[in-house]
Amino acid sequence: MRYRWFADEEKETDEFGVPVSRAEYDEALHPPKTPIYQPKEMLAIAVVAFILLYEWFAGDSAVVMYMCVSFLTFELRPLANLCLGGNGRAVSNALAGFSIAMFLGTLLWASL
Repeated sequence: MRYRWFADEEKETDEFGVPVSRAEYDEALHPPKTPIYQPKEMLAIAVVAFILLYEWFAGDSAVVMYMCVSFLTFELRPLANLCLGGNGRAVSNALAGFSIAMFLGTLLWASL
């Protein structure tokens, strides 16, 4: 719902004199929050976790287990970036590099 009313007369225009609606003013004060994971990413994480548990208990293929672990390690990046503050970006990059190296090593192992 877009609305056009202001309590203060001076807030009706921006610093350049351009009219601003109340909704635009409120959206600038409170930017929309984006979730850490999208629903499709959560579904992918759940499916990979299920595959990992199946492979763990069935014991069929260790290669598939390593691929699942590399994917789940890659998906830890947003959480590391969010939870670790200033060091989050470095840890996120380290997790990305480790998971890519683990995935490539798993492909090499599968081809042997």
